[in-house]
Amino acid sequence: MINFSLCPFLKRKNYGFFLSLIVITAGIYFFYKKFVLSTSEEKALEELNYAQKYLSQGAIDEALNKKKLKIPYLGFYGIVTKYPFTKAGNISKFYAGICFYKLGNYKESIKMMRNFSAKDEFLSSIKYGMIGDAFAQIRNKNEALKNYVKAANIRENEITTPLYYYKAALLTFSMKKYKNSKFFLKKLKKNILFFCIKKV
Repeated sequence: MINFSLCPFLKRKNYGFFLSLIVITAGIYFFYKKFVLSTSEEKALEELNYAQKYLSQGAIDEALNKKKLKIPYLGFYGIVTKYPFTKAGNISKFYAGICFYKLGNYKESIKMMRNFSAKDEFLSSIKYGMIGDAFAQIRNKNEALKNYVKAANIRENEITTPLYYYKAALLTFSMKKYKNSKFFLKKLKKNILFFCIKKV
């Protein structure tokens, strides 16, 4: 027979247990964020600076360093692998995507760009534009078009909006979708003057 007089005690005991669990979990999270993550951020940022220098010099293989070349730095790929939860690790996905594209590894470029979390609208537009370019290179025109349109529509501006509508127009023309091509050219029209000046 159940002794119901114990129920309030059991409830209080369970409540105390769960409260303790929450406090312990919060403490671990705070410690990780304050000490472990901050240390990782510093190390990742230092590695990022070296990788960016290689990229600025046009040394794509060294900047990416997926092949683990005999250099004392991780490269973008190593940063993504070793410090995935840091800000430097996140932006390294973007840089790694560019490097893979330059090296002709379009599928890896798409993968990296998709994993990159872009909070900035301009960077987000570039991200989807790069994914579109990579899909175009592997002749997946439908996916390329989808990403060009997404890149153009994230936030209307005088740089990325006309650029990706222009690419969408060219792509649909090559697909013999002339009505679609005309539609994108019309969308491009209001920014065409600025775009043409930039192209020149």
